[in-house]
Order: sequence, then structure tokens, then C-alpha cells
Amino acid sequence: MNRILPAYPLWIMDPMFSVWSKSEMLNASDTMFWTGQIRRTYGFVRYNGTTYCFLGRRDDAVSLEQTDLEVFAFSTRYTFECEEFILKVDFLSPLLLTDIRLMSRPVCYTAYSIEPKNAKPDDLSIALALSEEYCYNKERASVIGGVLPCKGFEAAYFTRYRNCVLSETDDTVAPDWGSTYLAGEESFFVTEVALNRYTSEGVAQYIRKETEYNYLLSINRSLNGIFMTAFDDYVSIFYFGEWLKGFYFKDGSTIIDAMEEAALDYKDVSRRCTEFDVQLKNDCRRIGEGYYLLACAALRQSIGAHKLVQNRKGELLFLSKECNSNGCIGTADISYPSMPLYLLYNPELVNAMLVGIFEFARMPVWPFEFAPHDIGTYPWCCGQQYGVSKINDKYGCGLNWIGGKPNTKQMLYLRPAGCKVYNIEEQMPVEECGNMLIMTAAGMVAGGSIKLAEKNFDLLASWVQYLEKYGFKPKSQLCTDDFSGHLANNVNLAIKALVGIESFSVICGKLKKERMAAQYREKAKKFAAALKREVGKDIWPLAYEKEDTYSLKYNILFDKLFGFHLIDQEICERETNYYIEKQEYFGTPLDNRASYTKSDWILWVATLTDEQEKTEVLYKPVLRYLAETPSRLPFGDWYYADRGDIVEFYNRAVQGGVFAPLLRQSGKMQVK
Repeated sequence: MNRILPAYPLWIMDPMFSVWSKSEMLNASDTMFWTGQIRRTYGFVRYNGTTYCFLGRRDDAVSLEQTDLEVFAFSTRYTFECEEFILKVDFLSPLLLTDIRLMSRPVCYTAYSIEPKNAKPDDLSIALALSEEYCYNKERASVIGGVLPCKGFEAAYFTRYRNCVLSETDDTVAPDWGSTYLAGEESFFVTEVALNRYTSEGVAQYIRKETEYNYLLSINRSLNGIFMTAFDDYVSIFYFGEWLKGFYFKDGSTIIDAMEEAALDYKDVSRRCTEFDVQLKNDCRRIGEGYYLLACAALRQSIGAHKLVQNRKGELLFLSKECNSNGCIGTADISYPSMPLYLLYNPELVNAMLVGIFEFARMPVWPFEFAPHDIGTYPWCCGQQYGVSKINDKYGCGLNWIGGKPNTKQMLYLRPAGCKVYNIEEQMPVEECGNMLIMTAAGMVAGGSIKLAEKNFDLLASWVQYLEKYGFKPKSQLCTDDFSGHLANNVNLAIKALVGIESFSVICGKLKKERMAAQYREKAKKFAAALKREVGKDIWPLAYEKEDTYSLKYNILFDKLFGFHLIDQEICERETNYYIEKQEYFGTPLDNRASYTKSDWILWVATLTDEQEKTEVLYKPVLRYLAETPSRLPFGDWYYADRGDIVEFYNRAVQGGVFAPLLRQSGKMQVK
């Protein structure tokens, strides 16, 4: 079986429910949570007295031979075969961005078909089983559960006995709360002895036995059908004093409503997902060979690294988790690279990424004239966690730090003005001002509402003024790519400041502030002219006056997409040629200081050229990375360009940036 991805998405809902397979053969390894933690899941076919295993590793069943594996936008499909039948299994996560109620409905499907090679068998059943590991993070805990009769199916469920809602705020963790459901024609909450009896005798029976592992077991007896997995987290997000349920539940719907609705509309949902997939494949063909696989690898992961909720003001909040980087929630420089996907299919979700940053920036505790980095640590929006001071006095009490680790549930947003909560040296002023301005403009151009910009125009005006003052030659400060240390006079950061100023002119134009729009268009032109004079006519360096250096100048992208072209196409082509020249086996390094790269930025810079062949040359090493990296984890974005192993950062929302070439192709970002 040829390898396609480092890990294969099975059931993807949000950062708190995300199940993957780390091998090509579905029955060759245990399934895992996005963190890499084992979440044992089994799939069986009982056929004429023999039990076959198609999902997970089991010694008490015959391993069914897998003959095919395909990855699509919303599904991962497997084919198995033996002498008696052919089995097809489709793991479907219907994360359609154009239907946010469906996208936020926490139910995934496992559809199957069994094709007998001879007569229909006398003894036939197909089953899924989930282990109690779904109920807790790392340490085993007491688990309770049961079975609910529903319309046309039964749903078994289990949950941790001591349910600690929103208790986990560390980064690579699974939840210690919520109920997991498995639904089929018959369902059971049982212990291991009952599961073993099914695999050995085909008997479905309710058996409980103390100390044994608990399982959910669902069994169907038809040749074609579906199972459903669902997760009810009870409460999804703490948002500045509000306890928010997932968007699907905002009007009182229950998890039973979600499953019964999903059972009824499976055929329609499957059809809509297939239609999207067909269109995506056609669009990707125009980008180049293999690009469709990159899009499929990125789509479910990026959406599933977010949670959609709505606050009491009626505002949508599409909140990312910084998976495997620091766990922050609603991070501006995570949203920025991810936005091509959302600009293409639902620009209101880009606005929904920004609401929390705007709100926190108005709170007295935030003392700066630049934009914040984040609004807390997932799933707690309680104030920026990045760059918190370690003041140890009666007001700070070691502020937010316990044993060298951040205490991520401190209500920092409640602190009054004048509190020295944040260390200025650890902020990202130019980075985040540019991000917020560019995202706000991009959402409006792509067709999103202008209300968010109207409401927060004063903040946007303040942030663009910051870029005017400090963006041309940024002082030594953090930026999103400072893996090799702080850097003064960062040219790519200066480009972001330029595009931020352009973006403010776009915002003004959309808000009918024509005089101000014209003023900022002129300021952007002057900034661009000065920038080009400063860096010269050769390859643009990593920083001003640093000869024989380079970096991926991905921040040029929205200058190009908006149609301003203040950075000439000749410069873009020259830069692109140099990135190709510097390319390693798995991609072009981020800059000359180290051999690692970022997959999202590779796809951004691959969009700068007008020559399709160059675009393909730039992104194809990322395909090689997917097929060959030794890191069998969800699509990592920070990895060694020469070796292919992940440094850190996997399962992150930033892979929405893979859709940058499609966004350019759509033409929807041209400023009218």
C-alpha cells in the first residue's frame, strides 16, 4: 500500500475530538488522538462464523486484507477483500464551511458496504468498538456509561465519572470531560469480556465486569449502512465570563438531536460533500499535479483545529487552538496563515477569528498601542497568555506562573489598567498589527460583512499608525518565525507593515472613507518605493544590510492578491527563482539561518509567481514530505527541509494556507 500522508484523518470535529490512523493499513496500528495518544478503536466483520478485523490491531480476529486507500476532502476511504466478500469503509467528517450548522454538528459517519462474492451469508454482522481511553487524557480514570434508544438506532455512550469540564488547558492534551457516543442498529456499553465474546462467537451481549476496560460496541446486520460517532463536550469555551456551548447547541439542540438529524440526512450530506470534492478536484487540476492531495491533507485538519461558538451579543467566534505550539486560543498569527481556506469558502469565518482580539484589545489590562497576540489558552479566553510577566509581589503573586509553567486560567482580562501583566520584550507589535489589518481587509474583499471593521475602526486606525511609525525598519522584536532568535530590521516584517498600510486603505474604501483611502494608498506607494530603494535590486535579504542572506517573503502575497502590485512582479519572480535555487529535498528553508521550513509559507510563496511550473516546483517537496516524513503525526508545518522530521507544530490550523494558490486562481481578492 503506497503511503499518502503521515497520518490519516478518520473522525475530525474540533481540538477536543480528533481521531487519526498513523499507518496505511487501517488494521496495522492503533488509532490515535491528534496528540499521538492512543485511542484504541476496532472494526470487525463477522461472516459465516469467522471474525475479521479491519480497524485497529487485534490478535483474536483474522486481519482483513486491505487493497485500497483514498483520501478526499472530507473522507478517508478503505477497501478490504477476502475470499468471501469485499468491504468498503468511508470515514466522513462533514466539515462543510458553507454550512456552519452542519460544520459544528459534532457527529461523524462511518459508512460501509459489504459485497458478498457468493451467496448472502447466513451469519453476518459488522461492528465498531471504542475503548474507554476516549474518556480521559493520560491517566486511567473511572468511567460510566449506558445506552439510549433513539429513532432508528441505539446510541451507547461513556464518560469519565469525575467530569472536569474545561479542565485541561495544556497544549497536547485530550479532554477529561464530555461524553463520547457510538451509534448503530444495536449498541452496548460493556467491558472487555463482552467484546471478546463478540469476536470469538459473534454474540452481542450486555456484560459488565469490574476492573476490566470499558468499551462502546455498536453492531449492524445489514450489507450497507452507517455508524455514527459523536462528542458532547457540554461546554465548549469560556469567553471573558461567558460559558459558551458549541454553535450547534446554541438554541437548545441536544446531542440526541444531532445524532437523529445526522441519521436522517446522511445521504444528502454525503452528496453535498461529494459535490464539493468534485469541484475541489477540478479546481486543483489547474494549479498542478498533486496539489489536490495537499488540499485534502490540509482541509479537515485546519477546520478541526477550531471551535465555532456564538457569544451573547450574537457574534460568531471561530477560535483556533495553537496545537503543539503553546495551546493559545484565537491567536492572530495562527489565523493569518490559515485564512486562504476560509476566504475561499466562508469569509465570515475570518471575521469570526478576529472578534476576540478586538474585544480584548479594548480591555484596560491591555496597555499597548499595538494589537494583541492571543486571547488566552484553549479553551479559556481569559486574556492574552503570550509574554506574561513573572512579577512576584502581592498583586502579581508570581503572576500566571506555577512551577515554571503558565497558570492558564487566571482571569487576566479582569485586571485594571496599570497592572504590569505583560513583558514588552515578548510581544509581536508589527506582526500582529499587520495581521489584524490584512485579515480585516481580506474578509471584506472576499465578501464578508463590513460591520466588524465599522465597529473597530478606531483600533484599526491606531494599529496602522503604529505600522507607519515603526514598520519600515522594525526594531528587534518577536515575529511569528523567530525560531532562530529575535531580529532587527526584518525585511519580511517590513513587507507585512507595507501590506498592512495597503489593507487600511482597502478598509477605508469599503467604509466609504474615500479621502482617507486615497491618503493611505499614497502612503503605501511611498513606503514601497522606499523599501525597494533600501533593499536594492538583488535578492531581498533577511534583514536590511545583511548581505548574502534571504528569507521566504510570503508577506508579499496580499499585495498581489489585492491587485496593488506595489512589489513588482519582476521582484516576485526573482525571489521565486532564488527559493527554487535554495530548495532542499523537502522544501525551501525558511531563511538562511537554519535548515527548517514552514509548509504554509511555502504554499504562500508558491503563489507569488505567474508561472505554473514554478508553483509546482515549490510545492512538490511538501508532497514528498507528506509521503516520507518519519513523524507519523497529523500534517506538521514546521519541519526540517533536509531531513523531513517535525521540529514541532502539527495538527495546526495554519495549513489552511495550502489553499493560497486556489485563492489566487479564484480572482475574488481583487480590490474593485
